[in-house]
Amino acid sequence: MAQSLWDAAADLIKVTETHPFLIAMVDGSLSEESFRYYAVQDALFLTDFASCLELLAAKMKIEMSDDDATKEASIQRIKDLAVGIEEAEKELHRSFFAHWDIDACNATSMPNTLLYTSYMMRVVSTRPYAEGLAVLLPCFWVYMHIGNCSLKLREELDGKSTERRPAQFDAWIDMYSGEEFE
Repeated sequence: MAQSLWDAAADLIKVTETHPFLIAMVDGSLSEESFRYYAVQDALFLTDFASCLELLAAKMKIEMSDDDATKEASIQRIKDLAVGIEEAEKELHRSFFAHWDIDACNATSMPNTLLYTSYMMRVVSTRPYAEGLAVLLPCFWVYMHIGNCSLKLREELDGKSTERRPAQFDAWIDMYSGEEFE
């Protein structure tokens, strides 16, 4: 079923793969200011996304049948994903902020970030756990896919581009294209 949904979204995914922001990040022409804005908003997104995962794990504990042999392992996997966001993804963002000497603690979500995260939180909070899982899984899949596409483009461009890509861009690509992210 997941593959059929992915296939149904193929046109949108193709547009995402070639989004100017991603291409510019990989070829090094993206301004550091644009990436900084993205990184701050992404950190805010990740905080809310981890909260959604934690809430989802709590709902699964209540809603899943005790007869389900996968219950405890599934709940633990969701909890581990939330921890991974804090220990890996958000740590990457904190390293960016330290490099840029900025404090993003008082940052506020811009409208698109807020709309998306509030939608996810509403679904996870008010709907059955299966719907909460359905609203969260595409985030993992898309980031992994875009990370892999970015890695492939980086490998194609390395040695050909005259732009110098900031280390933060490569760190982002490495995070989301790595086997650990799968």
